[in-house]
Amino acid sequence: MITRTITVDKDMDVDIIPYLVQSACHYDCSLLISEGNKKINMKSIMGMTVLDLKKGTIFELKADGADETRAVNEIAGCFGA
Repeated sequence: MITRTITVDKDMDVDIIPYLVQSACHYDCSLLISEGNKKINMKSIMGMTVLDLKKGTIFELKADGADETRAVNEIAGCFGA
């Protein structure tokens, strides 16, 4: 399992949510976002819609599985990290 703390470096529009979910679904590993008391499965469009991704938001990205390193590195780039 890999955990990486990410700070959103750019303004995120709600239109990015489907892109993030689609990107997450390309990986075999599980991908979770933890922000405060929320734990969101990145492969769930319904789950991802509750995130408030503003510039400066800090969260943890957790990946567990065969391609976890690649997934964390590539998904982190979507947030400007």
